[in-house]
Amino acid sequence: MSDSDSHLTSSPPPVSSGNGSPPKTVRELSEAESGEAAFRQFWADAQKPNWADKSVASQRRLDWWRDAKFGMFVHWDPSSLAASEISWSKQFYDDTGEQLRDNPRPSPDLYDVREHRFWLEWFKPAVPREVYDNLHKSFYPGMFDADKFVATAKQAGMKYLIQVTKHHNGFCMWDTAFTDHNVMNTPFRRDILGEMARACERAGIKFGIYYSQRDWHHPDYGPERMAKYNAYMYDQIQELLVKLPSISAIFFDTETYYPWQMWDGENLFRMIHRLRPDIIINDRCGVPSDFATPEETIGAYNLERDWESCMTFTSFWSWHGFQTPVIPYEECLWRLIRCAGGNGNLLMNVGPLPTGQIDPREVDRLTCVGAWLAANGESIYGTRAGPFPPGDYGVSTHRGDTIYVHVLHWPEGDVSLPPLPGRVKSARVMSGGKAIVQQTNEGLRVSVAPADRTEPDTIVVLELVSQ
Repeated sequence: MSDSDSHLTSSPPPVSSGNGSPPKTVRELSEAESGEAAFRQFWADAQKPNWADKSVASQRRLDWWRDAKFGMFVHWDPSSLAASEISWSKQFYDDTGEQLRDNPRPSPDLYDVREHRFWLEWFKPAVPREVYDNLHKSFYPGMFDADKFVATAKQAGMKYLIQVTKHHNGFCMWDTAFTDHNVMNTPFRRDILGEMARACERAGIKFGIYYSQRDWHHPDYGPERMAKYNAYMYDQIQELLVKLPSISAIFFDTETYYPWQMWDGENLFRMIHRLRPDIIINDRCGVPSDFATPEETIGAYNLERDWESCMTFTSFWSWHGFQTPVIPYEECLWRLIRCAGGNGNLLMNVGPLPTGQIDPREVDRLTCVGAWLAANGESIYGTRAGPFPPGDYGVSTHRGDTIYVHVLHWPEGDVSLPPLPGRVKSARVMSGGKAIVQQTNEGLRVSVAPADRTEPDTIVVLELVSQ
């Protein structure tokens, strides 16, 4: 090779950084610029609610989640020992358990946020300070088996699992280096979160974490030392993402009146993106991010904004004892179907017992939903809502030229639906049986003989003529 050709293969000369640091190569600078550009797009997308306004990369990150439809939420920590609501029992615990005196800790008093404001009836009964602050000393869930736990989710047809790492009370369910207020300082002394993450990976279920930015235990959570507290929070989130590389989603948990500036959200998202650029994040960190999270209600029909309803079996997030009723299987299934028909997901919560087991009544409901999905899952998984909006009859989902009409309540006579731009080629009942469809310019009339209807959902499958 001649000297004149050597520039074709030699490394580019170093470029001075100008700040006393080792010089960077052109390639390193290019990678840094590319990474910054990717983050700028990530952050810009996080501030746009509607998926169509986001970049293609941002839209594609949610594909697995949109197809999954059904996930398990796990709210669990030592508060289960008191059969009391997770964290909120601490908000009014500075008393004997009767007067409901405020705990002075929750309230950062920053950005005009006031944390004492609502849900008093939901918090009752208060758990006295002496009891609540010592629950971790008795926490020994000896029947906890991560693989068995995750197997319940998989049998239910759930495709992902989100577990609480730290709720507002500040207790950490993993082996963290940044506080002693964690599961390794209980008699159990096992990293429950790590075990669950690895069990999900073995089972082929996506794993995500819930992390509350609020912390009613940490001494720096408040207006005087918020920057110091945020450093602690950043350290913990980075620790989780590094320790558990299978984390695919983060569920933050502060309401919309907490601005992202409170957490220095841009730098928080920068750190997350650097470690896990393909992660998805909910809307509870001051920006719309990837999806909305209506709570204890079915989200509205929305073809523009992704959403996920997080809902409970008992109206409580953590275990409240066997005296607390559990919704029937049909209600759980209807929630899933209505979420899919509204273009959202269902994140169904379980509150494990102090033993580490899921309440057997909830297992029963989940097993029934799983059996239904095994037979009818094609009408839920990988579908999108519509083309018919939800109505008194139920909802519809579709995939390509196939429409699934979920009739949850039969009216007197036939089901009337709006007109379709395409022509119906065939109609059938998914469980077997005949469906008659009359199509006009004014709409469709769907009829199924009572003998061919099924409870709690009759699914009429319409095949359209391909366009």
